[in-house]
Amino acid sequence: MMLPGYPAPPCRGPVRTCLLGLSVFLLCGCSPPSPSVSRSAARFDKPSAEPQPELPPSAKTLYSMAEILAAQGKDRECEFVLRRCVQEHPRFTPASNSLAELQMRQGRLHEAVDTLSAALQIRPWDPVLQNNLGMCLLLRKEYVRALEHFTSAAGLVPENEKYRGNMATTLGLLGRQEESLALLQQILPGDKAASNAEVLRKAHEKETGQPADAPPA
Repeated sequence: MMLPGYPAPPCRGPVRTCLLGLSVFLLCGCSPPSPSVSRSAARFDKPSAEPQPELPPSAKTLYSMAEILAAQGKDRECEFVLRRCVQEHPRFTPASNSLAELQMRQGRLHEAVDTLSAALQIRPWDPVLQNNLGMCLLLRKEYVRALEHFTSAAGLVPENEKYRGNMATTLGLLGRQEESLALLQQILPGDKAASNAEVLRKAHEKETGQPADAPPA
Protein backbone atom coordinates (compact mmCIF):
# COMPACT_ATOMS: atom_id res chain seq x y z
CA MET A 1 0.00 0.00 0.00
CA MET A 2 1.33 3.44 -0.96
CA LEU A 3 0.41 6.77 0.52
CA PRO A 4 -0.82 9.27 -2.04
CA GLY A 5 1.68 11.87 -3.15
CA TYR A 6 4.78 9.86 -2.10
CA PRO A 7 7.19 8.43 -4.67
CA ALA A 8 7.88 4.77 -4.80
CA PRO A 9 10.63 3.55 -2.43
CA PRO A 10 14.11 3.33 -4.04
CA CYS A 11 14.70 -0.20 -2.73
CA ARG A 12 13.57 -2.53 -5.45
CA GLY A 13 15.33 -5.69 -4.22
CA PRO A 14 14.11 -8.22 -1.72
CA VAL A 15 12.80 -7.02 1.62
CA ARG A 16 15.80 -8.39 3.52
CA THR A 17 18.12 -6.11 1.51
CA CYS A 18 16.18 -3.08 2.61
CA LEU A 19 16.23 -4.23 6.21
CA LEU A 20 19.99 -4.66 6.03
CA GLY A 21 20.39 -1.11 4.80
CA LEU A 22 18.19 0.15 7.58
CA SER A 23 20.26 -1.71 10.19
CA VAL A 24 23.47 -0.18 8.86
CA PHE A 25 21.89 3.27 9.05
CA LEU A 26 20.84 2.69 12.63
CA LEU A 27 24.30 1.47 13.63
CA CYS A 28 26.08 4.39 12.03
CA GLY A 29 23.65 7.02 13.26
CA CYS A 30 23.70 10.60 12.18
CA SER A 31 23.17 12.62 15.35
CA PRO A 32 26.11 13.64 17.67
CA PRO A 33 26.43 11.88 21.02
CA SER A 34 24.81 13.38 24.03
CA PRO A 35 27.14 15.82 25.89
CA SER A 36 26.67 13.77 29.02
CA VAL A 37 28.48 10.78 27.47
CA SER A 38 31.10 12.52 25.37
CA ARG A 39 34.45 10.79 24.74
CA SER A 40 36.30 13.21 27.00
CA ALA A 41 34.04 12.34 29.90
CA ALA A 42 34.04 8.58 29.37
CA ARG A 43 36.43 6.76 31.72
CA PHE A 44 37.15 3.11 32.28
CA ASP A 45 37.16 1.85 35.83
CA LYS A 46 40.56 0.54 36.92
CA PRO A 47 40.93 -2.26 39.40
CA SER A 48 42.45 -1.12 42.64
CA ALA A 49 46.03 -2.36 42.97
CA GLU A 50 46.57 -4.46 46.05
CA PRO A 51 49.55 -3.28 48.11
CA GLN A 52 52.57 -5.53 47.57
CA PRO A 53 54.70 -6.53 50.55
CA GLU A 54 57.99 -4.59 50.61
CA LEU A 55 60.88 -6.99 50.09
CA PRO A 56 64.12 -6.43 52.02
CA PRO A 57 67.05 -5.21 49.89
CA SER A 58 69.36 -7.89 48.55
CA ALA A 59 73.00 -8.18 49.50
CA LYS A 60 74.08 -6.77 46.14
CA THR A 61 71.74 -3.80 46.51
CA LEU A 62 73.11 -2.94 49.95
CA TYR A 63 76.69 -3.44 48.78
CA SER A 64 76.16 -1.18 45.76
CA MET A 65 74.66 1.47 48.04
CA ALA A 66 77.70 1.23 50.34
CA GLU A 67 80.05 1.64 47.37
CA ILE A 68 78.25 4.82 46.33
CA LEU A 69 78.47 6.22 49.85
CA ALA A 70 82.16 5.33 50.04
CA ALA A 71 82.81 7.12 46.75
CA GLN A 72 81.09 10.19 48.21
CA GLY A 73 83.31 10.08 51.28
CA LYS A 74 80.39 9.27 53.58
CA ASP A 75 82.19 6.72 55.72
CA ARG A 76 79.70 6.78 58.57
CA GLU A 77 76.72 6.05 56.33
CA CYS A 78 78.77 3.52 54.38
CA GLU A 79 79.68 1.63 57.54
CA PHE A 80 76.04 1.57 58.64
CA VAL A 81 74.97 -0.01 55.34
CA LEU A 82 77.85 -2.50 55.36
CA ARG A 83 77.02 -3.58 58.91
CA ARG A 84 73.43 -4.14 57.89
CA CYS A 85 74.57 -6.17 54.90
CA VAL A 86 76.85 -8.30 57.06
CA GLN A 87 74.10 -8.87 59.60
CA GLU A 88 71.38 -9.75 57.08
CA HIS A 89 73.59 -11.58 54.58
CA PRO A 90 76.51 -13.04 56.58
CA ARG A 91 77.68 -15.29 53.73
CA PHE A 92 78.14 -12.32 51.40
CA THR A 93 81.85 -11.86 52.10
CA PRO A 94 82.49 -8.72 49.98
CA ALA A 95 80.59 -6.73 52.63
CA SER A 96 82.78 -8.10 55.42
CA ASN A 97 85.94 -7.34 53.45
CA SER A 98 84.82 -3.78 52.68
CA LEU A 99 83.81 -3.16 56.28
CA ALA A 100 87.18 -4.42 57.53
CA GLU A 101 88.97 -2.28 54.94
CA LEU A 102 87.09 0.81 56.15
CA GLN A 103 87.94 0.00 59.77
CA MET A 104 91.59 -0.62 58.91
CA ARG A 105 91.78 2.66 56.99
CA GLN A 106 90.54 4.47 60.08
CA GLY A 107 93.14 2.78 62.27
CA ARG A 108 90.61 0.49 63.93
CA LEU A 109 92.67 -2.65 63.38
CA HIS A 110 91.17 -4.51 66.33
CA GLU A 111 87.67 -4.11 64.87
CA ALA A 112 88.90 -5.10 61.40
CA VAL A 113 90.39 -8.30 62.82
CA ASP A 114 87.11 -9.06 64.60
CA THR A 115 85.08 -8.44 61.44
CA LEU A 116 87.22 -10.77 59.30
CA SER A 117 87.48 -13.40 62.02
CA ALA A 118 83.69 -13.53 62.31
CA ALA A 119 83.37 -13.91 58.54
CA LEU A 120 85.91 -16.75 58.56
CA GLN A 121 83.80 -18.58 61.12
CA ILE A 122 81.14 -18.80 58.42
CA ARG A 123 83.41 -19.25 55.37
CA PRO A 124 86.76 -20.64 56.55
CA TRP A 125 87.85 -21.60 53.04
CA ASP A 126 87.60 -18.11 51.59
CA PRO A 127 91.13 -17.13 50.45
CA VAL A 128 90.35 -13.41 50.30
CA LEU A 129 89.21 -13.39 53.91
CA GLN A 130 92.29 -15.37 54.93
CA ASN A 131 94.65 -12.99 53.13
CA ASN A 132 92.96 -9.84 54.41
CA LEU A 133 93.00 -11.05 57.98
CA GLY A 134 96.69 -11.78 57.52
CA MET A 135 97.21 -8.19 56.34
CA CYS A 136 95.53 -6.79 59.46
CA LEU A 137 97.65 -9.00 61.70
CA LEU A 138 100.77 -8.01 59.78
CA LEU A 139 100.03 -4.35 60.49
CA ARG A 140 99.61 -5.25 64.13
CA LYS A 141 103.04 -6.95 63.94
CA GLU A 142 101.51 -10.29 64.86
CA TYR A 143 103.72 -11.97 62.30
CA VAL A 144 103.24 -15.59 63.34
CA ARG A 145 99.45 -15.37 63.13
CA ALA A 146 99.67 -13.37 59.92
CA LEU A 147 101.83 -16.06 58.34
CA GLU A 148 99.26 -18.72 59.22
CA HIS A 149 96.54 -16.88 57.31
CA PHE A 150 98.76 -16.01 54.34
CA THR A 151 99.76 -19.66 54.14
CA SER A 152 96.10 -20.72 54.19
CA ALA A 153 95.26 -18.27 51.41
CA ALA A 154 98.19 -19.42 49.28
CA GLY A 155 97.26 -23.04 49.87
CA LEU A 156 93.73 -22.38 48.62
CA VAL A 157 94.92 -20.48 45.53
CA PRO A 158 98.52 -21.56 44.83
CA GLU A 159 98.74 -19.59 41.59
CA ASN A 160 98.06 -16.27 43.34
CA GLU A 161 101.40 -14.47 43.54
CA LYS A 162 100.07 -11.82 45.92
CA TYR A 163 99.42 -14.42 48.61
CA ARG A 164 102.89 -15.92 48.22
CA GLY A 165 104.39 -12.43 48.25
CA ASN A 166 102.66 -11.73 51.56
CA MET A 167 104.04 -15.00 52.91
CA ALA A 168 107.55 -13.95 51.83
CA THR A 169 107.16 -10.56 53.48
CA THR A 170 106.07 -12.09 56.77
CA LEU A 171 108.84 -14.69 56.70
CA GLY A 172 111.36 -11.91 56.16
CA LEU A 173 109.99 -9.90 59.07
CA LEU A 174 110.22 -13.03 61.19
CA GLY A 175 113.91 -13.28 60.29
CA ARG A 176 113.46 -16.41 58.19
CA GLN A 177 115.61 -15.01 55.42
CA GLU A 178 116.23 -18.13 53.34
CA GLU A 179 112.56 -19.07 53.16
CA SER A 180 111.60 -15.51 52.34
CA LEU A 181 114.13 -15.27 49.52
CA ALA A 182 113.08 -18.63 48.08
CA LEU A 183 109.47 -17.45 47.82
CA LEU A 184 110.43 -14.07 46.40
CA GLN A 185 112.45 -15.79 43.68
CA GLN A 186 109.28 -17.60 42.58
CA ILE A 187 107.45 -14.37 41.81
CA LEU A 188 110.18 -11.77 41.08
CA PRO A 189 113.26 -11.56 38.87
CA GLY A 190 116.46 -12.54 40.67
CA ASP A 191 117.79 -9.05 41.33
CA LYS A 192 114.45 -7.73 42.60
CA ALA A 193 113.95 -10.79 44.78
CA ALA A 194 117.35 -10.28 46.40
CA SER A 195 116.71 -6.55 46.86
CA ASN A 196 113.36 -7.15 48.58
CA ALA A 197 114.83 -9.86 50.78
CA GLU A 198 117.56 -7.45 51.89
CA VAL A 199 115.01 -4.78 52.80
CA LEU A 200 113.10 -7.33 54.88
CA ARG A 201 116.28 -8.52 56.57
CA LYS A 202 117.16 -4.99 57.65
CA ALA A 203 113.61 -4.35 58.88
CA HIS A 204 113.74 -7.49 60.98
CA GLU A 205 117.12 -6.66 62.49
CA LYS A 206 116.08 -3.09 63.24
CA GLU A 207 112.91 -4.24 64.96
CA THR A 208 114.35 -7.13 66.95
CA GLY A 209 118.04 -6.34 67.20
CA GLN A 210 118.79 -9.88 66.06
CA PRO A 211 120.31 -11.13 62.80
CA ALA A 212 118.08 -12.92 60.33
CA ASP A 213 117.75 -16.71 60.56
CA ALA A 214 119.04 -16.60 64.15
CA PRO A 215 116.86 -18.27 66.80
CA PRO A 216 115.04 -15.83 69.09
CA ALA A 217 116.71 -15.05 72.43
